[in-house]
Amino acid sequence: MLKKKLLVMIPTVALMLAPLGTGTTITEAASKGSQIQKIETKAETRPTLKKGSRSSYVRDLQQSLKDVKYHVGVDGIFGTQTQNVVREFQVDHNLASDGIVGPKTWAALDENKVERRQFTEKDAIALGKKKLGSNIIFSGDGRLLKDGKGKSYYNFKAANKDWIDQGGTGTIGWFHIYKDGRVVEQ
Repeated sequence: MLKKKLLVMIPTVALMLAPLGTGTTITEAASKGSQIQKIETKAETRPTLKKGSRSSYVRDLQQSLKDVKYHVGVDGIFGTQTQNVVREFQVDHNLASDGIVGPKTWAALDENKVERRQFTEKDAIALGKKKLGSNIIFSGDGRLLKDGKGKSYYNFKAANKDWIDQGGTGTIGWFHIYKDGRVVEQ
């Protein structure tokens, strides 16, 4: 009887000690009261990725870059295109642009996702219209960038609708629009 109990208990204990989820950025774990809780993997627990890497982490990286408006394919292979987009992201966020995804780049990607939810393109356009007038049309690539002081902004081309309607280009200029309401001409 004791032998049967041990045979049942050993696999149960092994399952309890096994880490939850591997190779994914979000793991679902049961918490008290049978509620489901999402646990995001911290930047420092993800592997360093560089050209030649192939994994689900590369696929997660590519999807994250795509989610924050960078143009990259999602195939799980860290090739030249992914390396170039990583460098572009690093430059846009005042990181060393080495094309290698380590803890700082992972953290910047995570932060950018959160900030994009808090400060959307729509929010930026509303602030721009408030400063420059409601007759202005804004266009941009949708990327949330960082200035030298670490402040987030969207870069938009502003055009006057009346000038466009009269056959002109309508271009007023390029503007950085910040969450705090600043609209800075470039």
